[in-house]
Order: sequence, then C-alpha cells, then structure tokens
Amino acid sequence: MSLDAITRALSAAPGVAAWHVCERVLTSHQHYRVFKAVEAERSARMRTVQITLHTAGTRDGQPVIGEATITLTGDATEIPAQRLREAVAQATLVANPAYTLPGRAAVPDMALADPDIVTDPWAVIADLTAQMDAGAGATPICASELFADVQTLTVVTSGGFSGRYTGTELFAEFVLLAEDGKNSVECHGMRRARRPAELELAPALARHAGWTADRLRATLPATATLPVVFGEEALDSLFDTFVAHAGGRARFEGWSRLAEGKPLIADLAGEALSIAVDATLPWRLSSRPFDMEGQVNHRVDIVQDGRFERRVASKRYADYLGIAATGSGGSVVVATGATPMAELLAGGPVLHALRFSTFHPNPVTGAFSGELRTAYLVGADGRATPVCGGSVSGNVWEAFRNARLSRERTVRPGYDGPAGVRLHGVTVAGGA
Repeated sequence: MSLDAITRALSAAPGVAAWHVCERVLTSHQHYRVFKAVEAERSARMRTVQITLHTAGTRDGQPVIGEATITLTGDATEIPAQRLREAVAQATLVANPAYTLPGRAAVPDMALADPDIVTDPWAVIADLTAQMDAGAGATPICASELFADVQTLTVVTSGGFSGRYTGTELFAEFVLLAEDGKNSVECHGMRRARRPAELELAPALARHAGWTADRLRATLPATATLPVVFGEEALDSLFDTFVAHAGGRARFEGWSRLAEGKPLIADLAGEALSIAVDATLPWRLSSRPFDMEGQVNHRVDIVQDGRFERRVASKRYADYLGIAATGSGGSVVVATGATPMAELLAGGPVLHALRFSTFHPNPVTGAFSGELRTAYLVGADGRATPVCGGSVSGNVWEAFRNARLSRERTVRPGYDGPAGVRLHGVTVAGGA
C-alpha cells in the first residue's frame, strides 16, 4: 500500500521540518492446542503506520526540535488534516536537542525471511507440531501455541532514505505437565526464531520435559554465597548492562561508566571479555538492515580483550556526541572462553542457573536479582540436584571480575556466545 499521500502531506505541512514514516504489515498464522486437541486456528493481518514529525526552533540561542507521533491503522493511506495540525501543535511544546535524520543509503540484503513460512505457513506449523510432540515424548503438553508470522517493514524519511525488508518469525509457547501420583507440576516454555532450523523445537521440548520431571523433586536452595554458572535462558540478558553503558544515550545522559580505551572491569582477575553488538547476522531475530529512523545498522565491537572500544549510537545520539552513527539493536555477541563446560561446573557446590522467573540486571547500576525457576546444585562429587525458588542476586560489575567463560558456544534469539558463564561472589537466598 503506497505511502505517497502521507509523505506528500508531511512535506507540505506548515511547520514540519523533518519526518520519518514506518509502516509495518504483519500476517500471523496461529495454531492453539489443549493437550493434543486443536482449540483454534486463525490467520490475521495487521497494518500500522507510525509517523514521527519534527518541528524546528531555538531555546537559549540553541537549535532545538519538537517531536510528535501519529499512528494510523488498517488500510489508511492519508493523514486526517486535523490530526496533522494537532500533532504539529504538540511538537512545538517539546524542545529536544537538534539532530538530523539519516539520508540516502544503500540497504543491505539480509537473510531474514524463510521462504517456506512465506509460501506455506500452515505446512510449517504442522511440521513443528509433530516436532513438539516428538520432543516431549511421554510428558504431556497440556497447552501450546504456534505462530508463523511474516512482517514487512518500510521506512521513508525526509532525509531521503527509503528502505523495505521482509522477515519471518516463529513463536512456540507450551506448558508441560509432570505427575508422580501425589504431586503435579507444570513447566512453561517459549521459543522464538526466524525459521525452523533455529527454533530447534524437538530438542527444546526434550530439555523442558526433563526439567519438568525434575521439578517434582526440586527443593529450595540453601542460603549461601556460591559460584553460579549461568546457562540457557539465564544468559539472555546477562550482558545487557555492559551494552547499555556502551550506548550513545548513556554517554549523553551522563551515566555511562565506560571510557574509550579503558578497562571494562576494574581490577580484573578473571577472563577478559570481548563483546560486539551485531544486527547484520543472518537469520537472527534481532537482525535488521536499518532502524526505524532509516539508519543502516552495522556490527560494533564495543569491547575487545577487556577494553572498551566503541559506542553503539543511533543517528540522534551520534549527532549529539559528534560520533559516527552505527544503528540500533542487534544480537549481543560474546567471544567464547577456554574452559570446558564440565570444568565450570566442577569444584562444587556450584549453582547451575538455567531459567529465572524474570532476570533483568539494572542497566545503570548493574544490580541483579532473579527468582530461580530451573536450576541445579552441583556438588563436589559432580551430582546435580534440582532446586527451585529462592533468588540469585549480585552486581555484574563485581561478579565479572572473576568470570570464566565456557569454550562451548550457544546461539539464542538475542545472544551468541559462551554456553556457560561462571560468576563468583553471587548470593543465593533460599532456605536455612
């Protein structure tokens, strides 16, 4: 559907100095089951157009821009005149530091859309359903959802950028049930990927089936300060604080503790980290050729051998800081270490934390705390005992001083790096 009428109206509107338009068209094919009975199947198409306009002005002798957004849905191809006038008026009440939108640029060709999902999504869903059942084995799946989505995103800006790409996404959510005659437990799981090869549904269900059975005999961990090896889902946000401090926004707002060429971690005694943010990797959910303002995305090596090297910055914050824009988002890529996973789990007691109810280290302070959902206490003899409940807490700036990284690698929707990360000085709060 053409955006020409929208862009013409913005270009002609009095008071509008710049603008960018982002159109999303999503087609979603959805399959729901209760145990093995199909509860519902449906297809849905959704279209949204997000319009951001800027006004220009000065404050205290400095150039500023105002900003307002308009969202259109359905098949709308024009901006209602009254809404446009109101948005311009709202924008004049805002005074942000001025920056320019990205200009014309070549859009890189990236592998983001699986042709099988595009052409026959229901066949893909049928195959994934069979994989799910095979992976769970004898463990009942009491509820499940499978989505096969195709999304096309188009961005046009007043700076001259115009780009479009299509990506696919598979989403699987399931609840497994285990019983022993006296007690029953449920285990919730979720998987996301751009294509079946990365979804790895059968092995994922097999792992969850094992975790579900282990929940029947899981106990509350004892309160202690232990080495903790983070794995599986627990890795997804473990490095987010470092990425946040490497961002242009953190530097501009004054809370980044990183300086170019300086160590990431003070008084390092463990392995030095090498971290990149990469939105160009094929088939990754966090990959995309450009951001919503039309800035082409690039790989950024933010930390090399323990030293901070370069910031990740959108066009806005790049202009504010006088640095090159790199784009927004991407997978967190961490170089693997030299230690086998088995060695990371040796010398117990060691807690192997795989899943939390929620786990999001504070982006500013680095403090973290999460309730254990799936974990194992590995004793000195190597025996792993399932534990559940209680919490793990610490601070990434302190805990990573003695970090050790596995040489085994894992790839998750937004993470590509060591399959295990061993941190010391972590507090486990549980029973007596």
